[in-house]
Amino acid sequence: MLTPLPTGAARHIGPYRLLARIGAGGMGEVFLARRGQGRLVAVKAVRQGLDLDLDDAFRVRFRREMAAARAVTGPFTAALLDGDADARLPWLATEYVPGPSLADTVARCGPLPVAAVRALGAGLARALAAVHAARVLHRDLKPGNVLLTPDGPRLIDFGIAQAFEATALTMTGVLVGTPGFMAPEQIEGSHAVVPASDVFSLGAVLCHAATGRGPFDDPELASVVFRIAQGDADLSRVPDELRGLIAECLAPDPARRPAPAALAERLETHGTARFPWPSEVLSLFAEYRSAAAEFEPGAPYVPTMPGEPPTAPAAPTAPAAPGPAPAPRRRPWQWIVAAGVATAAVTAAALVLPDVPADPADPAENSPAATPAAKTPAGGSAASSLVRTYGRGHSGELGASAVTPSALPGGWQPWSRKKPEGADGRGTGCVLARSTLVCRDGRGAATALTAATGEVRWTAPGFQGKPSGVQESPPETDGERVFVPSELGVTGLDLEHGDELWRRAAPKHARLISMAYARGVLFTAEVKSAGSSGPRATTLRARRAKTGGQLWETALDAKAVGRLLVQGGTVYTALESGGALALSAGNGDEKAKVSGPRCGDLMGHDGAVLCWSARRGGVSDLDPETLAVRRVVGASKKPDVAPVVGAAGVLVVANSSHTDITTPRFTAYAWKSGRKLWDLPARGVPTALALADDRLLAAGTYEIYTVPLDGDAGNVTQRTVPLTDTTRLDGVELNTPLYLGGAVFAESSEGRFVSGRAL
Repeated sequence: MLTPLPTGAARHIGPYRLLARIGAGGMGEVFLARRGQGRLVAVKAVRQGLDLDLDDAFRVRFRREMAAARAVTGPFTAALLDGDADARLPWLATEYVPGPSLADTVARCGPLPVAAVRALGAGLARALAAVHAARVLHRDLKPGNVLLTPDGPRLIDFGIAQAFEATALTMTGVLVGTPGFMAPEQIEGSHAVVPASDVFSLGAVLCHAATGRGPFDDPELASVVFRIAQGDADLSRVPDELRGLIAECLAPDPARRPAPAALAERLETHGTARFPWPSEVLSLFAEYRSAAAEFEPGAPYVPTMPGEPPTAPAAPTAPAAPGPAPAPRRRPWQWIVAAGVATAAVTAAALVLPDVPADPADPAENSPAATPAAKTPAGGSAASSLVRTYGRGHSGELGASAVTPSALPGGWQPWSRKKPEGADGRGTGCVLARSTLVCRDGRGAATALTAATGEVRWTAPGFQGKPSGVQESPPETDGERVFVPSELGVTGLDLEHGDELWRRAAPKHARLISMAYARGVLFTAEVKSAGSSGPRATTLRARRAKTGGQLWETALDAKAVGRLLVQGGTVYTALESGGALALSAGNGDEKAKVSGPRCGDLMGHDGAVLCWSARRGGVSDLDPETLAVRRVVGASKKPDVAPVVGAAGVLVVANSSHTDITTPRFTAYAWKSGRKLWDLPARGVPTALALADDRLLAAGTYEIYTVPLDGDAGNVTQRTVPLTDTTRLDGVELNTPLYLGGAVFAESSEGRFVSGRAL
């Protein structure tokens, strides 16, 4: 349980403010901490006052152990988020799990029933499979390193885990592990430790969970070691249903122990969706969560009652999620994406359209708010009741819900799902709304998945016909309906059940290229198909989102490109020939038009319209009334993907040199002054950028990198996203990523929908 910090104790470790003390071990202390208003984390640091020789070898070992832990991802593991091996007292930060350890649970509630032990064992076996898949050994699996939550266990403390290649760094003569839960080969010497050694420890942990005692418990340490070496396990108190499996785990010969994945299959009981914790354990969960609630930023905590699923605190506003940018590509790996997220309150200020005629029959469209209130379905949290694509001006800025764990739907775990049979790869883009992820294909067919688990909720058919190319315009939502675009047209669907409300095909010899939603109105851009007669003209339309009825249309003598931007009662679009166009959102009348500069896409920020292109350097600041260029920021940098800028006033551009496209960099500028702030290597090829809290989020091929906005190179983090059920990762990209609650939701370029931890 959490305890107050003593008077005079240090209040910061690295960038984290210490909030309470969680516990301590032989060399380290663990604290509850938070960075700014971000998520709660557990910070483990070398204890103050110890007479330790923190030489280079120790720091090399510590750094290697952090790298090993960072490689581990899985639904039953606690992620390593940050760390510093070179600090005066080295430290690392991991995901905070607000639950008791297995040791505490058994001590307070007694042995667990058979069903709970089976589920616990299956979860821990899955965690070990993830650890070993990352070429890491845990080497200290014990009841104190297993935390329990309503939706399963979390394996923690990879602080002594070593990558297979790093075992030579273990200090000579140091016994790594906990007596009573160590395998015979672990006692004999670290060089004999293998993945099966962790399985032995798991068997001892399950014996403890089922009986309250370990299989080798003895008052004398020497007797414990002797009994382990002799294979003298006491399983007399273990229930018959579990004794055989636990005995296999404790086999003296490592080759005779089951593999973690096979063990999980044998322990899992199919047909139940919730963990079978007894009521007294659920009460203990509520006690731990209540203790942590006072340290959470934002809304008050609602405790979980025994027998009920956990309830996330309600967020005061609803976040928006990122969307794509169909801009020209410089290289095959570029997926030009805008990952913007904003709260509904901020969106309201940016999307007021006073001159759009309202529908008297639709109270949502008559509301002064930009976004109607969403009904939260069973199982969804208020925090995730409405998440829209793009957000404030497509600028890439995320609201607090993007990084606040409580915003995630209850029971979320990383998942990966194949696209439904028949879904093509010619259309990408998803939207999150009311704990539902809705994704499209090239024909406008929609698939709705439960955001927590990836299970398919419903599917809806697309248009007849064949798209001409890949489209990257995602669906839009008003919280009750979802609007699914395609090159062939657009469809309005009921979000809850997927029922078709209306359908509008694109005109003959035309294709829809962009769509935007604001205050009950859907705006679309259609261009003439290649090969049709006459100039490549564009038609902009406004439709009632509820009925699909047309409000106005305006024909242009130029081709629109990029996404439509709706801001301050005006619809903006970039033009293929160069420049941009502004129309009244109320009637489609032209308000301003310029012939330059060349814009691949537009963004909105701080009342301005921002123009950028992958073909030229810099981000141009356009006057929102006249579209005249007021200044250019970062003129020497050509953006590889959509730049991002947010309330902190920092513009970040991902760019690479023409001579070496494999080593892109992040360059940051103060938006108001244009002053260059910092320049850092990207650590990979970014496919999309976003801003959250005080960090930059960069999606790579299968990683999420975070970079502090102050440019601190020592505080860059990396999170691997598990994309598939296979080991093939080369060339796999995250398309149009969305962020919520510290998790990422995306399509992968190999034809799957995925969700994994991003922070």
